[in-house]
Amino acid sequence: MIKLYYLPLSLAVLLAGCGPKETEQEDSNAAKADYVAEKTLVDTIVLREQPFNKQIVGNGKLRAVSKSTLRFAVGGELAEICVRNGESVRKGDVIARLDPQTARLNLEQARLNLDKSRMDRIDALIGFGYSDTTDISAEHRKVADIRSGYASAVNALKQAEIALANTTLTAPFGGKIANLQSKVYEQPQGEFCTLIDDRTFDVDFNLLEAEIGFVKVGQSVKVAAFNEPDRYFGGKVTQINPMVDDKGQINVRAQVDNPGGRLLEGMNVSVLVENRIPRQLVVPKSAVVIRDNQEVLFRLSPEGRTMWTYVNVLMSNSDSHVVSANTEKGAELNVGDAIITSGNLNLADNSEVEVKK
Repeated sequence: MIKLYYLPLSLAVLLAGCGPKETEQEDSNAAKADYVAEKTLVDTIVLREQPFNKQIVGNGKLRAVSKSTLRFAVGGELAEICVRNGESVRKGDVIARLDPQTARLNLEQARLNLDKSRMDRIDALIGFGYSDTTDISAEHRKVADIRSGYASAVNALKQAEIALANTTLTAPFGGKIANLQSKVYEQPQGEFCTLIDDRTFDVDFNLLEAEIGFVKVGQSVKVAAFNEPDRYFGGKVTQINPMVDDKGQINVRAQVDNPGGRLLEGMNVSVLVENRIPRQLVVPKSAVVIRDNQEVLFRLSPEGRTMWTYVNVLMSNSDSHVVSANTEKGAELNVGDAIITSGNLNLADNSEVEVKK
């Protein structure tokens, strides 16, 4: 009786132990059956011969083409300041005014002196025997003008008119106000403000003696401020100083436009000089990777597999390389090859990849 009870219990335990293992095995097999190796997604370009923008980078400082230090030509107390630093003005706009009271009194006095000298001039002409002023010799007229003080009075009136006009400071050209420090009721001494035409800047930069053959007057350049290194402003080389300094450098000047007014007087900038070289094998910088301390790119075969290709980088600019096949490594590179430009950081030779749609 004891044996008959033990055998069914053992069989039940055995069946209970085997059931879950068989289920796990079936699930694993199903997962393997459903697994498909994920292919690396890549971008490609077709290799072509095309012009390449060879670049030389230098540093320079911006200087406004039109810049003027403004000051009052006469002394006096400031009665009005019409602008602020950074404000744009047009040619002829009023910048500031001095109190004109003294200048107006001087002008009125000059007019009275002229009237008096005019009467004295008539008396002098009568002394020469003239009854009217219609037919007077040039010599007698000159003597009468001097003796009567008429000539001096005319000059004094002109000076008084100029002095009154100079109590108003106006913009000689359009631009922006800078370095304005004075306050109303002060008596400005020396420089009152600086006017900068910031539509166009000159930028001076230096090139090495060996690089001077790369640059010529009229050549295009790009300028970028250090606070916005990816924002470029176009310009052209305007002059090349025909001297080499003691550091083996030559000074070059370019003129750059400032749309939007983002460039500022005195700003330090980087200058990019470009020269187009025709018929080069050009690839994006992302296409070239370093493997075993060698420069490598991956071509794509018609079957969708990678071909490890050693290359030499001949020239570079901000976004591209000029490449050639490294023949010492037995590499081959031809126009029309499909070049992988992304997803190539972890690729190996003969890897299967898929081009992004």
